[in-house]
Amino acid sequence: MFTAQSLTTAGFFARSRFMAALSTVVMTAVLAVGCGGDGGSPPSGNTGGSPGNLSLSISVKNISVSATVAQSAPTASFQVSIVGEQPGQKVYLSGKYSANGIATISDASGSSPVAINIQFKSPSSLGAGVYTDTVQISGCYDQACTQPLANSPQEVQVQYTVTGSSAKLISLNPPTAVAQGNAFTLTANGSNFTQQSQVMWNGNSRVTTYVSATQLTTQITAADIAAAGSVPVSVTDPVNGTSNSLVFTIQAAPLSLSSISPTNVTVGGTGFMLTVLGTGFTNTSTVRWNGVARPTTVVAGNELVAQIGAADIAAVGTVSVTVNDPSSNVGTTSPQTLTISAASIDAVAFQMNSAHTGDVNFASISFPANPVWSVDVGGTPSYALIVQGKIFVTVSVGSGSSQLVALDQATGATVWGPIAIGGTANAAYDSGKVFVISSPFATAATIEAFDAQSGNQLWSTLLTGQYSFTGGLTAANGFVYAGGAGSGGTLYAVDQATGAITWTQQVQNGDNSTPAVTADGVYVTYPCWTYDFRPATGESVWNNNTGCEGGGGATPVVANQLVYSPNEVSGYNGTTYNAETGALSGTYTADSPSAFTASTGYFLQGGTLRGISVASNTVQWSFAGDGQLSGAPIAVNQYVFIGSGSGNLYALDGTTGQLAWQVTLPAPVVWQLALPLSGLAAGDGLLVVPAGTKVTAYMLSTNP
Repeated sequence: MFTAQSLTTAGFFARSRFMAALSTVVMTAVLAVGCGGDGGSPPSGNTGGSPGNLSLSISVKNISVSATVAQSAPTASFQVSIVGEQPGQKVYLSGKYSANGIATISDASGSSPVAINIQFKSPSSLGAGVYTDTVQISGCYDQACTQPLANSPQEVQVQYTVTGSSAKLISLNPPTAVAQGNAFTLTANGSNFTQQSQVMWNGNSRVTTYVSATQLTTQITAADIAAAGSVPVSVTDPVNGTSNSLVFTIQAAPLSLSSISPTNVTVGGTGFMLTVLGTGFTNTSTVRWNGVARPTTVVAGNELVAQIGAADIAAVGTVSVTVNDPSSNVGTTSPQTLTISAASIDAVAFQMNSAHTGDVNFASISFPANPVWSVDVGGTPSYALIVQGKIFVTVSVGSGSSQLVALDQATGATVWGPIAIGGTANAAYDSGKVFVISSPFATAATIEAFDAQSGNQLWSTLLTGQYSFTGGLTAANGFVYAGGAGSGGTLYAVDQATGAITWTQQVQNGDNSTPAVTADGVYVTYPCWTYDFRPATGESVWNNNTGCEGGGGATPVVANQLVYSPNEVSGYNGTTYNAETGALSGTYTADSPSAFTASTGYFLQGGTLRGISVASNTVQWSFAGDGQLSGAPIAVNQYVFIGSGSGNLYALDGTTGQLAWQVTLPAPVVWQLALPLSGLAAGDGLLVVPAGTKVTAYMLSTNP
């Protein structure tokens, strides 16, 4: 007989055991009766025998059975065989087993192979769980088992799984979603859930929150519902098994157009890629420009990109942008409006515009003998924003703090402010709002929005995730862009209306680079790295790494379809790239950001200002001035302006480099690489110069 006992008990034949004698001649065995042994004497009628070449074999090494607590106890069996039998030999079998889940073991016959039957314990008596046992079989030539067969003993591993009542899924909340929608929480309602239960979405386990035995929740991402279709949902549990499945339906998103980027472009500009956002886009969707299809790329079900040519924006006006899709029952969406505007004469960012080209064109220009006004602002002023009849400057007032003040363009009188700003600060303007980035030492920066007319704060947003902010900010087409460093680098896009962070992108380092923004690109540059991101979505358009990495960075300029990327280890020397493709164009040297017209670039190089032809990249003229030229040049009509560390301000003919005008400023022109940035600015007919603690305005055009 078999005995239920610990397999670690000393002595194979200790305690009771079953004993079977097998005749390998006729394959008929008579089971020994009782327990113990006779010291090797063969049973009556047998001839005895000496050890031979027999071996023990079992049919399985592992047995697994399962049952629920409501079911009857299962059974299992395996076979024991004697291999290599010889006439007249007898074999004795014995065995023992553990009894965690096994109730009893018995044999079915005395012939080889011998069927060994296992009866398991009642599932209800055990309860839910996994019960493991070992059955050990020995074969011997003698009843005392002093002469074991080859391969004896052998073991069979037994696993008995008892599950509770089966998990059951009754309902899903919500049961449906619209394709290309937002992420949401899915609630699974049912029964017999445990802490180990997991929701299965399309056959994949999801991170699951156990609410109760009847409710589970899990997060469904936007990517999970990107396309229309049906998804099976079930619940799996290591104890209660896998539930039935329910179908979650992802409904096709209706064709719609929600926004376009950009919404405003300058007449006579270059072609650009228009980003179109909405729902229900397919491979047959096309962007239409005043009803005419444009080359369209499907980025995703909610995003299209269309190629707009220079001829499309050759005249001032408005354009109706729609999406057409013949596969949709909507057909054509309602329109969004894009405005084609005359070139701005405002100064709205560092180097006057969002691309930092440092150029503006007035209807006429003349040089005054004296300033219109000069105002002491009580600290070191930044570059000026010149728009809406006002001049906006941030002012460093010491102890790591700043102020924002609005001055009247005509008189220099304070219109509103000063408003206290924590940390070093710079500002940008767009659509009736002044945006200020402020960076206290070694902590996250803040972007604040102020109404340009009243100075009232509209919102404030903390740029988390970084702690070093040394670049300025740029605002254009509904977004504010800024970069930060500390742990790698991050580029942030903030919604102008709400202050919400719309997207972020990881970049190398993130220092000193004020983003340059065009109709279809946001550009930032760091040592050996140049990046171009799509303004509305943050998708990477291209990036280039010239083979190094390190701290630092500088502000790029985008002009004449080229990116001037100051991507050397320090300073403004750098590389030029095609703004749309990222293809390498050339290299350049500069002490500071350069200014550009359509025909000429103005580069300060080793203290000498040079006019360089855009077409041929050759030097047309050079101007050393007093030997202390400083800061970034700007271009107004056919003239280029540059300041000096001695306090001089010069205007040169942009074609010949001949001196056209010179005045003495209240203090030297000081230039630095990082926030707070200062510099010349021209807008609305004024040239505004920060020097010392004064802001000085010169009238260049009374009818700009």
